[in-house]
Amino acid sequence: MPAERRWIILAQDGRHVTMGRAAPPSEAEVESAAAALAAQGLAGWLATLDGNYWSRRRVTLGSVQTLGDDARLDWPAAVAAFDAARKVATAPR
Repeated sequence: MPAERRWIILAQDGRHVTMGRAAPPSEAEVESAAAALAAQGLAGWLATLDGNYWSRRRVTLGSVQTLGDDARLDWPAAVAAFDAARKVATAPR
């Protein structure tokens, strides 16, 4: 079974949104996402997520492009915040 890949926008605080699964987002979509982050005073990354998001198994994130002011960005901290948010989202109810 092939691994699932999706492209996400990951904010420094761990918030994230899927941008596409079948193909990477267009430059216009990335620019729009960057503007939305900036409007909230955030910066982040266009990243790949390999693995099943909704599974309780580990997924792998890879930074593709920095969005916004990279002076404030800390990739390891953002990944830790993402993992915490995903753990809550995938917890049994």
